[in-house]
This record gives sequence, C-alpha cells and structure tokens, in this order.
Amino acid sequence: MSIGGRLHLMQVVHSLAHGGSESLARDLALRLDRSRFRSSMCAMDIGGPVADDLQRAAIPFYIIGRRPGFDWRLIPKLYRLFHREQVDIVQTHHLTQLIYGGVGARLAGAVLVHVEHEYFTLMSTRAKRRLRVLALLCQRVVAVGDEVGAFLLREVGLNSSRVTVIRNGVDVTRYSPQVREPRETFGLSTEDRLIGHVARLEAEKDQKTLLFAFRSVLDTYPNAKLVIVGDGSLRGDLEKEAKSLGIARRVGFLGLRKDVADLLPHFEVFVLSSVKEGLPLAILEAMACGRPVVATSVGELPQLIRNGVTGLTVRPGDPASLAGAITAILERRDWAENMGRAARQLIEEKFNLTFTVSRYQALYDSLLRRNGP
Repeated sequence: MSIGGRLHLMQVVHSLAHGGSESLARDLALRLDRSRFRSSMCAMDIGGPVADDLQRAAIPFYIIGRRPGFDWRLIPKLYRLFHREQVDIVQTHHLTQLIYGGVGARLAGAVLVHVEHEYFTLMSTRAKRRLRVLALLCQRVVAVGDEVGAFLLREVGLNSSRVTVIRNGVDVTRYSPQVREPRETFGLSTEDRLIGHVARLEAEKDQKTLLFAFRSVLDTYPNAKLVIVGDGSLRGDLEKEAKSLGIARRVGFLGLRKDVADLLPHFEVFVLSSVKEGLPLAILEAMACGRPVVATSVGELPQLIRNGVTGLTVRPGDPASLAGAITAILERRDWAENMGRAARQLIEEKFNLTFTVSRYQALYDSLLRRNGP
C-alpha cells in the first residue's frame, strides 16, 4: 500500500482538541521520518485546535462525527477510509477508538497498533474483557508508562509478547526553562507568586480540591495567584466555586492556550490535583521547563516524581496536604530551583520526545518486517 516508497500511518483519536493522546498522535505525525512515512489523523468525535498544527504541516485529517451511543455505522465507514487511503499502519488511542477501528484496520490489510494512555477507564470487568478480545487483532499494544503496562499484563491478562512500553516524551527545545515572553504578555503581574495548573477541567482532574488548597495557601501568601490553563465541562462550576471561596480575584482561568510553553517558565510551582491519571504530558512539559511540581500520588506520578528531588506527591482529594506541599515550595526558593533543575534533567534523560518518536518508528519497522505492508 505504500506510495512513493513511503508507508502510510493513520492514527485514530477521540478528537482534535488538546489532550494527552491527541498531543502524542500529533507529535508523531509531525516528527516521523517523512522520507519513509506519511501520516494522517482521524478524529472519531470532533475537531479542535490540533487541526491547525496538522494543516500547517500539510498532514491530512478526517473528522468522523460519532453519534451518541454505539454508532455501529462507523465500523464499515472506517474500513472504507483505511482502504481508500491505502493505510499501512492504523494506530488507535484508547479503547473506544480500538472498538471502532480495529476490525476495519485488519479488513483493510493494515498493521494494527493500539496505545493505552491510562488504566482508570479500564477498571471494569467489561472494559478488561473488551480489550482482551480486541487485543487479539493488534500486532502490538503500547502502554505509555510502566504502571499502565503492568496493568495490561496483570489485570487485563494480555500476553507479554503483545505489550510494549513506550514512555511519553516532551520536545525539550520547545519546552525549556528559558523565559521567552514577559509576564505582561499573559496579563500577569510581576508581583504575584504564580502557581500553575494545566489540564482539562473535568472531574478526574479534581480542580475543586485545588481551589480549596489554594484558599489555604493565600493565608500565608496573599500575593499568590493560581493560573488555570485549560477548558472543559466544569469550567462554569469551578468559576462559581472560586467566587464562593472568596478567591476569584486571585484565580485566573485562561482557557485553552497555544502558548503554554512560553507560560510555564513563569510558574514557581506546577500543581496537578488529579484523582485519576496515566502519564500526563502536562506534568512532563512543566518539568521540562524546570518547574518543581506538586502532584497527587496516582497513576504513573509516584514513579515520575522523586519526593524532595523533582517535586512532592500528596494524597488525592486532600486539600490540606496539597496546600502544605505548595506552601513548602514557595517558602524555600533555593530548594525549588534545585528541584526544577533536577526535573529538567530527568526529562532530558528519560522523557525526551526524540526518544519516544524513535521507539515508535522502530516498532513500526519491526512489525512491518514481520507482517509486510
């Protein structure tokens, strides 16, 4: 199916909004060796700002528009898309995309790679059973971290020969500690002690606990400001919560931003308050920018963050512990700077996007040698 000697990789994602799986898919599409691979993306539900990045790079994308409930018509529709576009490798992200795209990929003669970004959506018996069955269609299932990989083996029951761990990575040239834009560019005061948070505004990110924690931080640091970057279904509720706590003037809801890499170096501490996580790119990006982090001990985060070295971990859903960790970092600037340097070094050595892309490319080469295009 290759055209002009190049193999066609199409990645199937939920949407083209900013998210961990969408960011990984975009980064692979932009960075794979273009002399050997041509890329495209398929969004099952909706478009979003990732489409702008793809358009600038002349990477084709398709938006299917899934209907509520189980939209059975998408299975033959995806098969026809894969067949018409002569796709050599289909890479699905998250179980829902595998459910719709797996059969069509194999019927179209494509190699099928599936990526799991977390395990909290796979906890039910039904989800485990579905993944266990559909994994039989896959030439390989990729886990973005060690904990996700262990869950796939131990809880889902996948064969170890079918599972590969490829850690997420960050573009360390784009995300760096260097300040490129002044605070005024973002409407932020030079007098504020900035606490940063980047995530979707959804229940699993638990920004409500973050707001309660920040209320306590203000008792010690009245010039602290919480900067929340991202959007989601809970934004209105969170803005109301900030008002009811009397902290609305010290909380900035910035919405979706394309300049996060320029904004991150201004944060004194980066906070993630999630109750459920995999290996979030947002925290890797913050660490690449030399920021000390405070995060809940869920998913891959306890393996990523060394307490007192690159940041601090706390129990999920515990505002007092979260506030205490944030305050501790604000109190000790030298300690915070040392943690930021260690965080940056860890990303350079183990979570560099260059390594991630090369590992995926090596995986595709291996599977195509074994199965043929």
